[in-house]
Amino acid sequence: MPPQVKKGDIFYASWGWEQTNIDFCIVEEVSPTGKTVKCRMMGEKEIYEEGMHPMSEYVVPSQPDPKGELFRLHVRTTSNGEPCLVGKYPYTRGNTRRDYFWKWDGHPLYQSHYA
Repeated sequence: MPPQVKKGDIFYASWGWEQTNIDFCIVEEVSPTGKTVKCRMMGEKEIYEEGMHPMSEYVVPSQPDPKGELFRLHVRTTSNGEPCLVGKYPYTRGNTRRDYFWKWDGHPLYQSHYA
């Protein structure tokens, strides 16, 4: 039995090489079996704290992209019984990535970048 995932749940992927990228998505539909979901990418809001490196910030999700395409992810279970999502998702103009998405706990996430 897959873990419980419901419409409106927010998940994130964290990835990168020499930088940390955060991608947020929101669950829009759950299949009748609960084994797959359809998600939509979300924007992010940057939160700066005093003393942080100039090329880093914390991020939280903002609104879903109303024109963003729906994409299907598979529901999996982590070792501690929490849900995670896995599959391909759109991340830049016409490109896709395959990654794991972890359930967002409501706390800002660290992100870094160049330029």
